[in-house]
Amino acid sequence: MIIDPEYCEFDPASQRLTVSLGLAPEGGFQVRLRSWNEGGGVEHKEEGRWTRNDDAFDSPIVSDDVCDLEPTHPVRAYHDALPADVTKVLRQFSSLQCRLLHVVGQFPESAEMAGSAPILFWLASNMLGSAPSRADVRRLYTRRRVSILESFCAASSRSRLKFLSKIREFSYSLKDLELLRRILNDGEFLKKVRHNRQINWPVLKVFYTQRYVMDLGCAKDCLAVESCRDAFRYLYKVCRDIRDIRMMCKMLECENPERQVLAMKSAFQIRNLHDKIARDLSKRERETIIAHYGENFPPSPLKETKDIEYISNVGDLLEEGLVMRHCVGEFVYQALRGDVFIYRAHAPERATMAVQRSSDGTFRIEQVKLYRNGKASVETWDILRRWFISQ
Repeated sequence: MIIDPEYCEFDPASQRLTVSLGLAPEGGFQVRLRSWNEGGGVEHKEEGRWTRNDDAFDSPIVSDDVCDLEPTHPVRAYHDALPADVTKVLRQFSSLQCRLLHVVGQFPESAEMAGSAPILFWLASNMLGSAPSRADVRRLYTRRRVSILESFCAASSRSRLKFLSKIREFSYSLKDLELLRRILNDGEFLKKVRHNRQINWPVLKVFYTQRYVMDLGCAKDCLAVESCRDAFRYLYKVCRDIRDIRMMCKMLECENPERQVLAMKSAFQIRNLHDKIARDLSKRERETIIAHYGENFPPSPLKETKDIEYISNVGDLLEEGLVMRHCVGEFVYQALRGDVFIYRAHAPERATMAVQRSSDGTFRIEQVKLYRNGKASVETWDILRRWFISQ
């Protein structure tokens, strides 16, 4: 969040940034960011007096958004007054920048830790209190790194330091601070994950808070993938299949093969098991529907082509839903009544089309769906419309 210019003021002479919110100075909230020459840090105005309190303000002073501001914006002006090597240190951290500015200002040698052990550098600043002196900063940041980590969590070791160094895409968010502490204190969990060559923090959070995901044999490599987006997309698909398996087993009143699923080493194995159970369920549903309503749908009111095929019975419709991984099977009762007619399109792309009969007896294309409810291309829609109009 960037402070609007009407709520802040930069003094070129002192190189301080003052932020006023509410009814300040008549009684609202007012803080002052000290200059680099003063060693950084935050002051809070209480009862007319300025007192040091680094906890009073935590808004970015170094970021791409700040650099995009006009040079006359007070926050941008404060940023520009800082040394370039200091802003480079602060840029990687999304929170506690004012506190870290004070750390580097009071003990410039600490900037090396920001480069070699950024997470430790960041979390150490949380242990300094709201108004640390130069001596407090030097005392903490000159300690051995194992000792600093020990002050943060009860269980410190070189292996935990190495674990921290492997974490990528760490959020540097205060809400994740306590979660990191819990993970570092959980020796059994660390044994399962610390041997990865790198560890993506967003994926690690899922593994820690949803342990069944970590227990999946096919999910372990997700911790080390380059793209967290790819990892989450993969895990979403796997977990969706597992949820489906549980639901279908409950509907079939059969045992859930949970141990078998956990032992599977690939998503393809889980998908194959999912499809097998889905076919068993589809077979039972088909038998039940046919017993009550019959198997065949009314004849197609539209002429088929070599690329557009009418789905004429219950079994083929349920099979289409399985093959295409969408819910076309829900139309089965409307298809039996002749209210909806379902067609299988083979070109220009594989698709399923539903044609609706209106109350006045006319027809219209209700929807066209690709695999997994994907959207049909413009070319596919054009071809299907031309076929429909030609009837």
